[in-house]
Amino acid sequence: MGAIRIQYLALGTALAVLSAGCSSWRPPTVIKVVRTVNSAETISSKDYERLREVTEDAIDHIRSVDPSIRPQLTLSTQTNFVDEIADQTQSGFGPDLLITDSDTALELYRRKLTDPMKISPEDRADTPNYLFDLVTAEDGQLVGRPVNQFVQLACFNKERLEVPPETLEDMEQDSESNNFGMALQLKDLFWSAEAFDAGEAMEAAMAKRPPDPDRQSKVTQWLHWLESASYQQNIRFLNDQRSLRKGLISGELDWITCWSSSLRELREQMKDKLALAPLPKGPSTKLKAATKLQVWSLGRNSSRIQREKARVMIDFITKPWAQKTYALAGRNSLPVNQKAAKIVASKIPGGTAALVMYAQESIKEKAAKGQSKARVFRDPARYQEISDALMDTIYDIRSPEESANDIINSLRGEEQ
Repeated sequence: MGAIRIQYLALGTALAVLSAGCSSWRPPTVIKVVRTVNSAETISSKDYERLREVTEDAIDHIRSVDPSIRPQLTLSTQTNFVDEIADQTQSGFGPDLLITDSDTALELYRRKLTDPMKISPEDRADTPNYLFDLVTAEDGQLVGRPVNQFVQLACFNKERLEVPPETLEDMEQDSESNNFGMALQLKDLFWSAEAFDAGEAMEAAMAKRPPDPDRQSKVTQWLHWLESASYQQNIRFLNDQRSLRKGLISGELDWITCWSSSLRELREQMKDKLALAPLPKGPSTKLKAATKLQVWSLGRNSSRIQREKARVMIDFITKPWAQKTYALAGRNSLPVNQKAAKIVASKIPGGTAALVMYAQESIKEKAAKGQSKARVFRDPARYQEISDALMDTIYDIRSPEESANDIINSLRGEEQ
């Protein structure tokens, strides 16, 4: 799988237990943990070092709670990840814990490679419900536990662009003298749909509520904006986030949409030239924080004791103390625990002010629930249909009106 395996042996702990006497000794329980890495096609030593720095303290603290836990960590790229897990699971050697994004967690469950989990109302209380929506399968089962959320932001070169655009209109004006980049993926463009309140029309269509011209007009307005942006010489739509980051680092682009999970790489490459800002606002007055969840899921090949220890690890990493500690250490993610989010929002330094704004919004009771995003993203057919409509609009194959009609009809389950 092109992965690096790291085994945590902790001989010192084992010897200390043995010296205390055989009667108190218990054999360690190996917990196989696999985590996806989204920064490259192959796992490099630098990827490992980044992960080690973030997880080493967590591993040590988990073992202070239960010294018998012996995590065995594997890093994997997302290329063919689900197929690799399927092969391991079918052979009886699948992981006990999987750390990945919410979309991958849903796909793993759909293919019967993970077990659902139950979380008590008490444990749910400090995590916004809309985050659980993003990891709830069509059959109503919870496929994983939200742990961190990475936020979508604007990353820009402050030596080339002194003041980032606050609105979509500002972006169009600034593109006369600066280069802007966005990714051609629905996941990366959904923020712009919400800037026009287009998500409401999608949710209404999936709920099969009666057609509403005003709601559909917001989808059309969003697509008109995409079409107009594609006509601008200095607004570029690239294939993926990796291409955007390369463009920003090389100086080909001055401003890009980015995810906070990439901030470490950008900080290392750009140094003091990197600056962050909220994504530009559209006609909508409702601020919505676009987030990408990190999720911990349960594998299917665990023994009874391995499942028990895996649950201990999940319980630990979702406690407010752990959430706060590792979010502040990495400075690239926000806790899902609202108590921890309040602390992190007040302590992230000025260089990541945009993260603070989103953190403060995400802990409000009336924050966007993300229902339409969750339901669209977990349905491959719907996701593909909307993606095709976006591409056809940007490349001038379909008009915004035609694409809006096709999107709404496909979400309502009607034949095109």
